[in-house]
Amino acid sequence: MSYEAKLAALQDDYQRERRKLISTEVMEILLRIFPAVLVAQADGFTDTTEVQRLEEIVTFLCKEKNVAASAWDWTAELRYLAVDADFWRAPFLDTLKSLLHEKPELYYQQAEFLYATAAASTGDVVRNLLLRFQRRDPLKQEKVEFISDKERMEIERLVEALDFAAVPEALNYLRSLLDQSHA
Repeated sequence: MSYEAKLAALQDDYQRERRKLISTEVMEILLRIFPAVLVAQADGFTDTTEVQRLEEIVTFLCKEKNVAASAWDWTAELRYLAVDADFWRAPFLDTLKSLLHEKPELYYQQAEFLYATAAASTGDVVRNLLLRFQRRDPLKQEKVEFISDKERMEIERLVEALDFAAVPEALNYLRSLLDQSHA
């Protein structure tokens, strides 16, 4: 099934569940931001900086798709997707994978969205504070963490689900971004 057919089917299902009409452009924006939503909530809660990063990504995608960002309640849609992520995970990721296979250059953009969302958080806050204030001695290899282990695990699941291996350069790009996330 082509990307366009998968997107149309997903859009029909989404509109039926949400009980609201959504343009194809808005649906594609939701599709493309969905993995970042999964990363934002991977560590149990979405903090303020992650919400701001998601809003920045939405604004960027709205400009790219020529959709007025103010014309849609993006916060409500992102909240809905976060709450019902388990329900939407397979159909969204399958459809997005089709888009990425048709437009491999978008793998780089997805890598940046995943990294930017994960890096917007503070990682394991308690562990980082203890290290920063040296209330315990760090091990030689221990570094301040900006991306939590749960966020990293979610990114790895997304790498697999979205078939990043199909574009090794994009996968290497994502890995290099993640390697920079420790100080």
